Amino acid sequence: MIYIQSDDERSIPHHFDVACAMYGAIETAKNYRLTSFDEVKSGKFDSLIKSNLFVGSVEFMREVFKRVGIEDPRVPENSNRLFEVISLGEARKRAQMGEKLFIKPFEIKLFTGFVIDEMINTSISDVPDETPVMAYEVFREPIESEWRCYIHRNKVVDIRNYSGDIFTYPDEIYLLDVVWRNEDKFPIAYTVDIAILESGSNEVVEFNDMWAIGNYGIPNDLYLRLLRDRYFEIIRG
Repeated sequence: MIYIQSDDERSIPHHFDVACAMYGAIETAKNYRLTSFDEVKSGKFDSLIKSNLFVGSVEFMREVFKRVGIEDPRVPENSNRLFEVISLGEARKRAQMGEKLFIKPFEIKLFTGFVIDEMINTSISDVPDETPVMAYEVFREPIESEWRCYIHRNKVVDIRNYSGDIFTYPDEIYLLDVVWRNEDKFPIAYTVDIAILESGSNEVVEFNDMWAIGNYGIPNDLYLRLLRDRYFEIIRG
């Protein structure tokens, strides 16, 4: 059985990505059940978590994992670029002094990563200064295009453009080299975001764990398979 996060009335999927998983289940003739966050939080499914797939938002999945003693699974590296862990308050101060930094919250999906500069982004206006963030130097050239690459069993199974020129593709050799270097340490399913810079060079933006990533246009059955394989890898340790 696949337990898919729904609204409180269990009438519709919680959001687009879980709807994709639901349609993946329908397309592959898998049994599924729409399940609310409150139902999971109540503990009624605790005995089923280790033997059945659960799919939902980051908050929903955190609750699922927490109920079996697992805290925030994550890929072993956020990027292959150097970064420092600082407080959001320090990042804000450095931005106000004219420094540009790409920041991403250390807590998965607390907010979307972005370049912080003198114009402080409103998405973090309510985030406390003591919140730890990962800070990177910004790329020294403009980004022409960005792609999310889905990796399964050390193979690139799909790539999707999410920003910039849709006809400027990642360099295949570069991407395969990144995957090869991750072969022995990364999970069964994850994503790598690749930026193609103005000069044509390729750079890793970030890696993401599959359990916490959305569907950027890949087939629903493939999306469900990646979620399933990573879920049970986490559950079985």
